[in-house]
Amino acid sequence: MPHPIYGPPSHKLETVNFRLTLPLRRNAYVTSLEVRGETSSQRSSMWFVNEKWTEADQVAGLQPSDALHHLALIALQDSPTSQEHMFRALTGERWIQEELPL
Repeated sequence: MPHPIYGPPSHKLETVNFRLTLPLRRNAYVTSLEVRGETSSQRSSMWFVNEKWTEADQVAGLQPSDALHHLALIALQDSPTSQEHMFRALTGERWIQEELPL
Protein backbone atom coordinates (compact mmCIF):
# COMPACT_ATOMS: atom_id res chain seq x y z
CA MET A 1 0.00 0.00 0.00
CA PRO A 2 1.44 3.39 -0.95
CA HIS A 3 2.36 5.81 1.77
CA PRO A 4 -0.29 8.59 2.08
CA ILE A 5 2.30 11.37 1.85
CA TYR A 6 5.26 9.89 -0.03
CA GLY A 7 3.31 7.69 -2.46
CA PRO A 8 4.44 4.29 -3.75
CA PRO A 9 8.03 3.24 -2.99
CA SER A 10 10.64 3.82 -5.64
CA HIS A 11 12.33 0.45 -6.13
CA LYS A 12 15.77 1.05 -7.61
CA LEU A 13 18.47 -1.53 -8.09
CA GLU A 14 21.03 -1.15 -5.28
CA THR A 15 22.88 -4.46 -5.02
CA VAL A 16 23.65 -7.31 -7.38
CA ASN A 17 24.75 -10.61 -5.82
CA PHE A 18 26.68 -13.09 -7.94
CA ARG A 19 27.18 -16.69 -6.87
CA LEU A 20 29.41 -18.78 -9.11
CA THR A 21 29.74 -22.45 -8.21
CA LEU A 22 32.85 -23.97 -9.76
CA PRO A 23 32.85 -27.44 -11.37
CA LEU A 24 33.97 -30.12 -8.93
CA ARG A 25 33.55 -33.87 -8.69
CA ARG A 26 30.96 -33.49 -5.89
CA ASN A 27 28.66 -31.39 -8.12
CA ALA A 28 29.20 -33.60 -11.20
CA TYR A 29 31.43 -30.95 -12.80
CA VAL A 30 28.53 -28.57 -13.32
CA THR A 31 29.23 -24.84 -13.22
CA SER A 32 26.29 -22.76 -11.98
CA LEU A 33 25.72 -19.02 -11.80
CA GLU A 34 23.02 -17.38 -9.69
CA VAL A 35 22.51 -13.62 -9.91
CA ARG A 36 20.05 -11.58 -7.83
CA GLY A 37 19.16 -7.91 -8.11
CA GLU A 38 18.13 -6.41 -4.78
CA THR A 39 16.98 -3.18 -3.19
CA SER A 40 16.47 -2.11 0.42
CA SER A 41 12.88 -1.03 -0.31
CA GLN A 42 11.72 -4.57 -1.20
CA ARG A 43 12.06 -7.82 0.77
CA SER A 44 12.41 -10.26 -2.10
CA SER A 45 14.80 -10.04 -5.01
CA MET A 46 13.77 -7.73 -7.83
CA TRP A 47 14.98 -10.27 -10.36
CA PHE A 48 16.83 -13.57 -10.46
CA VAL A 49 18.89 -15.33 -13.14
CA ASN A 50 20.07 -18.93 -12.84
CA GLU A 51 22.33 -20.60 -15.42
CA LYS A 52 24.04 -24.02 -15.43
CA TRP A 53 26.68 -25.52 -17.68
CA THR A 54 27.92 -29.09 -17.84
CA GLU A 55 31.53 -29.90 -18.62
CA ALA A 56 30.59 -30.53 -22.26
CA ASP A 57 28.75 -27.17 -22.55
CA GLN A 58 31.76 -25.00 -21.82
CA VAL A 59 35.19 -24.44 -23.31
CA ALA A 60 37.76 -23.48 -20.66
CA GLY A 61 35.10 -21.68 -18.61
CA LEU A 62 34.34 -19.11 -21.30
CA GLN A 63 30.53 -19.48 -21.25
CA PRO A 64 30.13 -18.90 -17.48
CA SER A 65 32.54 -15.96 -17.48
CA ASP A 66 30.82 -14.41 -20.51
CA ALA A 67 27.41 -14.79 -18.84
CA LEU A 68 28.68 -13.23 -15.60
CA HIS A 69 30.21 -10.32 -17.53
CA HIS A 70 27.05 -9.78 -19.57
CA LEU A 71 24.81 -9.79 -16.48
CA ALA A 72 27.13 -7.33 -14.72
CA LEU A 73 26.92 -4.99 -17.75
CA ILE A 74 23.12 -5.22 -17.77
CA ALA A 75 23.00 -4.37 -14.06
CA LEU A 76 25.32 -1.37 -14.48
CA GLN A 77 23.89 0.02 -17.71
CA ASP A 78 20.18 -0.84 -17.58
CA SER A 79 19.52 -1.24 -13.82
CA PRO A 80 16.52 -3.57 -14.32
CA THR A 81 13.85 -3.28 -11.62
CA SER A 82 11.81 -6.42 -12.36
CA GLN A 83 12.09 -9.89 -13.84
CA GLU A 84 10.43 -8.59 -17.01
CA HIS A 85 12.96 -5.76 -17.35
CA MET A 86 15.79 -8.26 -16.93
CA PHE A 87 14.26 -10.53 -19.58
CA ARG A 88 14.01 -7.61 -22.00
CA ALA A 89 17.63 -6.66 -21.34
CA LEU A 90 18.78 -10.24 -21.95
CA THR A 91 16.76 -10.77 -25.13
CA GLY A 92 17.06 -7.30 -26.60
CA GLU A 93 13.28 -7.01 -26.93
CA ARG A 94 12.01 -3.49 -27.55
CA TRP A 95 10.17 -1.76 -24.72
CA ILE A 96 7.26 -0.82 -26.97
CA GLN A 97 6.15 -3.27 -29.61
CA GLU A 98 5.28 -1.30 -32.73
CA GLU A 99 2.56 -2.67 -34.97
CA LEU A 100 3.66 -2.77 -38.59
CA PRO A 101 1.17 -2.20 -41.39
CA LEU A 102 0.45 -5.28 -43.45
